[in-house]
Parts: sequence; structure tokens; C-alpha cells
Amino acid sequence: MKYLSLGFWFIILLAWFVVDPAYGAAKDDAKGKNGESVFEFNKKDPIYITSDWMEVDQKKNTITYKGRVVTIQSDMTMRSETLTAVYDPEMKQIRQIVAEGKVNATQGTRMATGDKAVFDDQAKTVTLTGNPVMRQGNNQVTGSRIIYYIDQDRAVAEGKDQVRVQVTIFPDELQKKDENKDETGSSKGK
Repeated sequence: MKYLSLGFWFIILLAWFVVDPAYGAAKDDAKGKNGESVFEFNKKDPIYITSDWMEVDQKKNTITYKGRVVTIQSDMTMRSETLTAVYDPEMKQIRQIVAEGKVNATQGTRMATGDKAVFDDQAKTVTLTGNPVMRQGNNQVTGSRIIYYIDQDRAVAEGKDQVRVQVTIFPDELQKKDENKDETGSSKGK
């Protein structure tokens, strides 16, 4: 029975990654978003998770990976010291995923880092704290907290106490990115 329970939780977690668009970035819409996001998982490609240790706790409705956690799907890689998924048994879905300790997510030229990342399914947000940084190429945003609104493809950086929001923009890089899009807003050659 314990093997069945472990398998059940593992399948639930993987199914949530693959099926639930809340974990991934907003997809292409009529406005022509390109769909790229450092937190994007898709429904097609397999997800590979490796760690030194894994625990399923049915009383707490959690599955936890610890020690050099690496999550890979297609060209997206996320690394952290721990990864904990909180499952809502009534709704039969993942409610929250918390990555802690040297969180680093990369996809193409986009990267997000921080001490902690919280993926909230209900709010459709990813919140980075602990020296958070979001980069695309050389362009960079830092603050005390960065909240990424998945469905809106929008980020808000906040300062607190002595930490102020800092932005570094390389206009040439932004211009090159815009030149690679056609009139509909989609990337050329895709």
C-alpha cells in the first residue's frame, strides 16, 4: 500500500506540472504574446526531477525533494536545495510549490534567481524573495520581492527598508528583440 501511495503522489505531482497551466507562463493569445517565460512548463514534454532525497507525507499532503534538486523540461531548468509541493486532497490538485535555497530557473536568455520561489496555483503567481533577480539577456530587475503574474505575463518588483528596486536596461537588446517580431507580435520564423 505504501508503494501505491508513493506512486500516486508522484503521478499527481508530475500530472500537475504537465497539465496545469497555472504553473507555466501565459500561453500565446490574440494579443500575440510569445509565450516565453522563465517559469514555463508545457503539456507535451516530459519533466525530469532529480534530488538526493524525496519524502511523501500524506498527513501533511506534501511531497518534498531535498538536496541538489534539479527540475528539467525541454529548455527550462530549475535548481534549488529543496522543492515542496502542497496538495489539496479535496480539489485533487497542487495548491502550492515552494522552492528554497539557491533557486535558479533558466530558459533561453531568461533567468530568475532568489533564496525562495513560491508558485501559488490559486493566485497564479510566482513570488521570488531573498535577493531576487530576474534577467533577460543583460537586462535585469532586482528588489526585496518580485511577483510574477503568470496569466498576465507581468512582473512587479518591490523594495523594502534599505533594499530599493533596481533596473538595468540595455535599449539595444530590447530593440533587437522587437525587430525579431512581425506585425502580429509573434516571433519571426516560428
